[in-house]
Amino acid sequence: MKYLMLITVLMACRFTYSQRISNDFFVFESALSNDAEYNSFEKKVKLIKASGFNGIEIFELDHFNEKFKAILNLGFKPSSLYTKLNLDEPELDPKLIDAIKQLKGSGTIICLYIIKKNGLSLHSTDKGVDKKAIHLLRNLADLADESGLQVAIYPHLNFYVEKTDHAVRIAKKANKSNLGLTFNLCHWLATTNMDKRATLKKQLESLAPYLKMMSINGANNIISSKTNIWGDYILPLGEGSFDVKGLVKYVAIDLGLNIPIGIQCYNLKGNKLLVEKTMDQVNVMRAN
Repeated sequence: MKYLMLITVLMACRFTYSQRISNDFFVFESALSNDAEYNSFEKKVKLIKASGFNGIEIFELDHFNEKFKAILNLGFKPSSLYTKLNLDEPELDPKLIDAIKQLKGSGTIICLYIIKKNGLSLHSTDKGVDKKAIHLLRNLADLADESGLQVAIYPHLNFYVEKTDHAVRIAKKANKSNLGLTFNLCHWLATTNMDKRATLKKQLESLAPYLKMMSINGANNIISSKTNIWGDYILPLGEGSFDVKGLVKYVAIDLGLNIPIGIQCYNLKGNKLLVEKTMDQVNVMRAN
């Protein structure tokens, strides 16, 4: 009887351990953007690393070389490179091609927001434009594959690809194993109604084969009436009415996706204390 009880306890412990969230958590470069003390990229990286995060985003291609060098010199990880795919340009940006070569073997996710400023009205999509996007994404995915990297379309409000449905449709047609999309909580909230939100788990289940990354933040699960909707859809992690912990648990444990999770920090009045509190919230999620 004692042995049976011991086996039961050990199995329960093993089950509990297996349910812990082991995904990498990283911070968007916009963290600490208004902090006078952490006023350089290197200082920012040092604090984020010391706080316990797994990596940091590189925002855009400007100063990429300096940022990448600083991250490597500090023994840290460039978790994502966030930059644009401009469908008004005939070919890929040479700076992006060079960055992908430099990132070889780093595990960095190439996160692309897709824009088309000429010839289309806001919120419109076009099969011909999609075809151009698919062509460029296939070329980019091949280049990234040579460096062992994944590519993720980043749906973004008011850009050409602003909804997850559109992003996954393009990713499916491009048909490259290292090409998918991110699930960005704030932009998903900004582009969905309450009925759509009620089917989130079903949506995530269908997106799962294509999800390369997720971004999270505190948020209110309402239809924002604010002039600046990010005042409801981007809050410090741990604040707001949206069940972010439940979202992370569903993706990481129920769907079993070991994808990196980025902390969205846009327009937050960042400082050291906010970074530390964010890490506290991440540890709560990891402990489940």
